[in-house]
Amino acid sequence: METAFANRHFSYHKESGYTGFIIAMICVCVVETVGVSFLLYKWSPVLHWIHLFLSVSTILFLILDLHAVTKNPILIQHDELIIKVGLRPTVQIRLSNILEIKSGKMNFENDRKKKEVLDLSLLGFDEPTFEIVLAEPIHEKNKSIQRIFFTVDDERAFYKLVNQGRGNH
Repeated sequence: METAFANRHFSYHKESGYTGFIIAMICVCVVETVGVSFLLYKWSPVLHWIHLFLSVSTILFLILDLHAVTKNPILIQHDELIIKVGLRPTVQIRLSNILEIKSGKMNFENDRKKKEVLDLSLLGFDEPTFEIVLAEPIHEKNKSIQRIFFTVDDERAFYKLVNQGRGNH
């Protein structure tokens, strides 16, 4: 049986296919790196080493991002919602600053490119489960963020817990 503390951690990668996609990308990168490096070494050893360095860096980034995604759940601690998606920056929101939480599927396609919107969906082409509208904007990288799109695997428990924290039972 889950405890109240266990319900404060929410995964966001299990239902998205992100793990399979990243593993496939790593496999493709390894095959491409070996093949192209072999061809480049005979043609230009300098280009070979540059390509090898960039390819290994890309593979390392994919592995680290996958590890970060699987090990960093979305948290609700005290009166804050903490969203850390992979290696992307952490977003902390006071629950009292959440004006509205609604389905992310309604406005995502039209609004995802707007300046006041922060898209934290994993693959970029999956529709997020939630859109959070903030009462007061937060500032992230010289941007004023008013709305945040993201995905949570256990939608009902997350929605219920956020609304309890906001005071809307």
